[in-house]
Amino acid sequence: MSERTIRAPLSDEIDASTAEDLKVLEKDLATMGVRLTIPDALPGGALVFEYDDEAHKRNAGRKRKTIPADSELSKMTQAQMDEWLLDTPIAEIQETLDVGRATAYRRVREARSRVVYAVVSLADIDDNHEG
Repeated sequence: MSERTIRAPLSDEIDASTAEDLKVLEKDLATMGVRLTIPDALPGGALVFEYDDEAHKRNAGRKRKTIPADSELSKMTQAQMDEWLLDTPIAEIQETLDVGRATAYRRVREARSRVVYAVVSLADIDDNHEG
């Protein structure tokens, strides 16, 4: 949990209607998970807002399937797994990882984005072969 605290200083001039408005605000914010602390002495005091910024994350979607512990793939490093994904046909990836076709292509695309390729000029290659 990641608790956040915000302090907002109040003016020295606060009337009764402002105090009532703050009570309504406190109640409304409480329904949204924000705790508002109102000081006993309003003039010159500070409002304290406290909330958990992790509280309203969706955590939506199906969780990623894990690779079985007895599989050869579970012993691979990330680099080896990326190499396997790039060199293996999609049908075999689907069967081995027990995922659908779209997920298999997504895993290949993710692996492709992690692999670092060297960019070499063709002119440099021709110069090296001639010399």
